[in-house]
Amino acid sequence: MQTLGSNASPLNGADGVRSAAAADLVLSDGRMNFARTASRAYQASDALSDRYGQVRQQTEALVRALSAEDMTVQSMPDASPVKWHLAHTTWFFETLLLSIHSPGYRGFDPGYGYLFNSYYEALGPRQPRAQRGLLTRPA
Repeated sequence: MQTLGSNASPLNGADGVRSAAAADLVLSDGRMNFARTASRAYQASDALSDRYGQVRQQTEALVRALSAEDMTVQSMPDASPVKWHLAHTTWFFETLLLSIHSPGYRGFDPGYGYLFNSYYEALGPRQPRAQRGLLTRPA
């Protein structure tokens, strides 16, 4: 864990020296340039959103050759079906990122917490792993 020095701030590194990337966020009189800060936040948000879309497209490409039946198979009690993993990653993103960091965000279906929670006991009960292959698609 990195310890910040006495000159530490969000703009300074652990050594107390302002990074070149942060230099344009401060006006000449030392005040924050909030317009520039907000612009960077939106750019970071757009970049993160774009990256999430790329990752999801890659995930879909990996399973494209599988039929719905192929994705339902649970080869052993300790290995969840492909379709469950796809739903779990979506539930995880919604529950642990969107609902926390997007004001006003409402989850798609609260019942999905039971179906797609893997082992997060603090988030409530869950479908037993050995029975995930018994799930059919939502109707």
